[in-house]
Amino acid sequence: MQSSLYTEFTWSRNHVAASGAKKVYLLVEYHNTVATTSKDIVHSRRIAEQVQLHLQLGTGVRLNAWYGCRAEVLNELNYSIWLGSLLEGEAKHMVLEFDCAPHPSGNHPIVTVLCTYKDATHNQIILPSQTISLQFSNHTSVFVKKMDRRVEKCLKLLQNPFVLEKALRAFEGGNLKRGEEMIRRRADEMLTQAIRLEDIDYLREAEILYALSRTFLSTYLVDRLANV
Repeated sequence: MQSSLYTEFTWSRNHVAASGAKKVYLLVEYHNTVATTSKDIVHSRRIAEQVQLHLQLGTGVRLNAWYGCRAEVLNELNYSIWLGSLLEGEAKHMVLEFDCAPHPSGNHPIVTVLCTYKDATHNQIILPSQTISLQFSNHTSVFVKKMDRRVEKCLKLLQNPFVLEKALRAFEGGNLKRGEEMIRRRADEMLTQAIRLEDIDYLREAEILYALSRTFLSTYLVDRLANV
């Protein structure tokens, strides 16, 4: 059975203010058709390599950040997003952060996406392009900035490596207290989400962050004492 790669897109909010919006998030999920348990993924074959999303931004749209991927900026409107490879039965996520200028009320294109990859036989595959639109509105409900729960979860989990990177720079610069505080504050946030939502993924992330905080602190304390 030949597997195919599929992409799905979910906005953090169903509609935004016609006066413009900051930090609008788009969750991108890519997977294939074969359902596989996480235990079996270790033995799965690679069905896609060099997976890329080619982005062309719409009018008045700016891409500010990306999480769970790496990006090449071609110009202010065009980007190449590198997603790596995909195993059979595996699903991966990334999140894009946009700013949107004012638009008239209605549905407006935000980004056109073209996905390319190499399949298991190393053939180059080009999927049909998709234009992802967003509803702009003058209704007062747009000012209630409640995020889609799945998008929020993926965003928070994918942001954690950036928090760790900043904390590591603080440790390396000798500011151990600052580095520890950054990681523990993020771990506290994950734990709060885990309790509020009864979500095991947030709990696992909190446990990892608490452990890393202790490990980094002890490691850099030893290094500091060794250099005294």
